[in-house]
Amino acid sequence: MRDVVFTERKRADLPRNAKSLPDGRIIAADDDSMGSAFQSMATTLTSLRPGETLLDFVARGPEVIREHVEAIAEATRKADAFDVIELMRLRETPMVLEGFRESLADQRPAAVELVALILLARGVRVLPDADPKAAHPSQVVPDIHERTGVLLSLGQFMLLSDGQAEKFGPLTSLAATYVGHELNVKFKQYAHVHDGLNETLFSSKHLGTLLLETLGFTYEDFLDVRDAIRSVYLDRFFAARDLLGDVAQEWEAGGQSEQSPERVEQGKGAVYDLMFFPGKRASFTATEIADASSVPEDRVKRVLERFSVSFGAEGDPVASVESFLAGDNLFRNASLIADGAGNYVTMNVPIGTDCFRQVVEAELKGHSARWRRYEKRRVTVSEQASVAYLTKLLGADATHVNLKYFRPNPGVDSVQLSSNAVEIMSIAEQTESDALFLIEDVAICLEVKARSVSYQARGGHVQRLTGDLRSTVGEATDQALRLEGLIRTNGGLWLEDKTWLDLSRVREVRSIAVCLDDMGPLGTALDELVRGNVIKSDRFPWIVSLHDLAIITEVLDRPAEFLLYLRRRTESEVSRNFWAIDELDLFMLFLSGQLYVEPDPDRVSEEFLGVRRPSGGDRRRYRSSAVPTRVMTHTDPLDAWVYYQEGSVEEPAPKPVFASHPAVLSLVDFLQDGKKPGWFRFSADLLNLSGDAQENLARNIQTLITTTKNDGQPHTLFVGFAGAWGYPSLFIGTQPSGMAQAAASRRLATYGTLKKHQIKSDRALMVLFDDRGSIRSVRYDNSPIGDRQDLDALGDAMGLLPTEFMARPIPPSARRATKRLNAGKKKPRRR
Repeated sequence: MRDVVFTERKRADLPRNAKSLPDGRIIAADDDSMGSAFQSMATTLTSLRPGETLLDFVARGPEVIREHVEAIAEATRKADAFDVIELMRLRETPMVLEGFRESLADQRPAAVELVALILLARGVRVLPDADPKAAHPSQVVPDIHERTGVLLSLGQFMLLSDGQAEKFGPLTSLAATYVGHELNVKFKQYAHVHDGLNETLFSSKHLGTLLLETLGFTYEDFLDVRDAIRSVYLDRFFAARDLLGDVAQEWEAGGQSEQSPERVEQGKGAVYDLMFFPGKRASFTATEIADASSVPEDRVKRVLERFSVSFGAEGDPVASVESFLAGDNLFRNASLIADGAGNYVTMNVPIGTDCFRQVVEAELKGHSARWRRYEKRRVTVSEQASVAYLTKLLGADATHVNLKYFRPNPGVDSVQLSSNAVEIMSIAEQTESDALFLIEDVAICLEVKARSVSYQARGGHVQRLTGDLRSTVGEATDQALRLEGLIRTNGGLWLEDKTWLDLSRVREVRSIAVCLDDMGPLGTALDELVRGNVIKSDRFPWIVSLHDLAIITEVLDRPAEFLLYLRRRTESEVSRNFWAIDELDLFMLFLSGQLYVEPDPDRVSEEFLGVRRPSGGDRRRYRSSAVPTRVMTHTDPLDAWVYYQEGSVEEPAPKPVFASHPAVLSLVDFLQDGKKPGWFRFSADLLNLSGDAQENLARNIQTLITTTKNDGQPHTLFVGFAGAWGYPSLFIGTQPSGMAQAAASRRLATYGTLKKHQIKSDRALMVLFDDRGSIRSVRYDNSPIGDRQDLDALGDAMGLLPTEFMARPIPPSARRATKRLNAGKKKPRRR
């Protein structure tokens, strides 16, 4: 992946009228995307009156909404509603994805819905006194674009204003953000994952005639209708384009005088169909879709009716827009407008996008037997897919699937369920975990929730959102952390058959909560979930949607990269300080090396022996990194790669990668090949090193090998990197050509074991190179830290530097470039 330049701007860099925005920093993918974001903000701020703040702007929100809605209604009064909708669609949605960058795009698909609401309020497609051919809808589209942009921004500001006041409880702000996400973000999933999951859930080979009995059409019918709508639209669009091109070429070649009046009219008609009055060209009927597909017309009509909204009684457009901006989205499950005369037009996305499952589930809930059958399928698919993705990410099968074990009864301390427990039935009850992965000394607990976020919660109902989150994220978190806690506390579990599962070798435990629904900001706002009592622990699982888990599985190349991402996403400093609308923005930030908070240097120095006392610079770096950070759109490279893989674009795009120094990657890949000792956990430690630290490590290893080749003597190198996840220590040794491998390995192992014990390092990797640079042996030591008088005596005999001396600041005059003992924390790796 190309180098990414990050721009950080403080509040002082914002426009003057935006000074009431919260403190913190904003990280954009590059200067262009930062400029685009501020240009969008500046456009909105032009609506502020002189001296007016955003709070003042929000206070007169109803007045602003009325002003813009009435202006849009008046500008489009004489036009055919379908002409306006298609023109807005052409303005607000990209026709092609070649070169498209979401972070730079000024299109707003939700603007089409806003305009459609205003047009629907007049009750008919064309007003009785209107003359669509005398109207000029294309001329007002730029103004409508600006006005809808102000309305959408104002709506978000109004929601956030209620959230900051916690008007409906601690999750009001999160609900407001979620509503904004639901209104403004289209295509929440990449097509291949979206369709693949729906295929697994709803295809007739899995559900038989269930959908046909409930909805009147099958999943295959839905797909055929969706594809036919697109085919009919594109055929007509390109036919008009090609006709216009032919007429223009003829005119240039022979002059207008040689074209017949009929041919000139054909050219004018093509221009009208493309750019001035495109409603007729863009619309379609059920008969036309049936002819273009293999679906009977009666089923086509059922599909179209299910995903459309029709003109009805005349209404108040201002009230409709106010409700829409507050979260009551008439188009949440509909992307077609019907004129009541059998004609339909598409607004901004294909039918069923982001909503097909919700539409089916809403209908199935009215049929209890059918719902139970589907729900069983939904749970099975969600759990099996989650396990499959993790299996690929971790390079290992799940050790236990649907693990049944005993948990303590309420009021019973978990320590009572240790391996020495008796009569466990009196103090514990059986429960289940969806999966447990045991990889070397790491345990990863998985919980999956297939339940959907309710319609009311998607509309911003705070109490319903709170309840939904507690029954999905909250329950998954409690279950995952309960299993994690038992492993940490007791080093094992009592299984269903009352046998003891010994997990005493586990040194690190991570938890994952997978949700079937798109989580958006719900999965990234951990601090708010804690305040809202959804998560009741100071430890966090990684909360992720099944879709995002699938994409991350496709991108990451190494299990150790995934473990590092789990650490970053669940470590409290990172999870509380970094916030984004989308998990994949955080993931892309991770790939580029910026999803990082410096460990608290004072805590590290106090907790680990042999770590130098922090300097003022260490403390400043920590304070500068541990600040609230808003992550903007970072998925442009990911989008380009996925679109190319899906065949949506022809321009090849490289897959995003987690970039590291080649020498470090070589060591990590060597450890992973054959799963040598330390291949998983310690590889994540190595990948966590900063770019400078990786460069220094690679250079020092090469220097060690060269020195051994030149002097024929064995040499050692020690690097410790204490931080948020313990105190890993790396020991590099060399084997000269005249020394037996066994002797060189023992020499390195002795030094590494003694030093690990002396500095109280919880894990150590010892790697032996020969004088040609080949790795000859690997040893991984994660033995518990404890009192070992024999090791203390041997360390004294070998003359190891005492830890109390190691912890003192070394005077500048005593520093040497060849100093080996450097257990201080490392800077974050640069991508």
